[in-house]
Amino acid sequence: MQALKFFALSCLVVIVFDGVASVASLALGFPYTYAAFGSAVFYIAFAFFAARKFGFLAAVLFGFAMGITDATLGWAVSWAIGPGRLAAGTLTLSAWLYTATFVVVLGAIYGLVGGGIGALTGRRRAA
Repeated sequence: MQALKFFALSCLVVIVFDGVASVASLALGFPYTYAAFGSAVFYIAFAFFAARKFGFLAAVLFGFAMGITDATLGWAVSWAIGPGRLAAGTLTLSAWLYTATFVVVLGAIYGLVGGGIGALTGRRRAA
């Protein structure tokens, strides 16, 4: 049950961050793509804590799941707000699949990074 709550929280954070970053991008005039750095921080941080609580494999899966959430619901939120919207006719199925695959794989890589750090630092050895 704890893992499910952690999973839901991590996915919710991705969606909320996409919304906040979209509004900030419009209000402050910076390119929405800069928000990718903030997303990376969240992915790695959640994977770090997932590894410490649930193990390394769980951390990678959390990164993967956060990537799926970002590529679907997160993009839908940014599309609705504005910065994630592409010009009419430019979003094809193949373009979306390529982008979604890239985001999901990147999420898994961030899961590997955060999970690796969490797993390595989570083990304390007595001297």
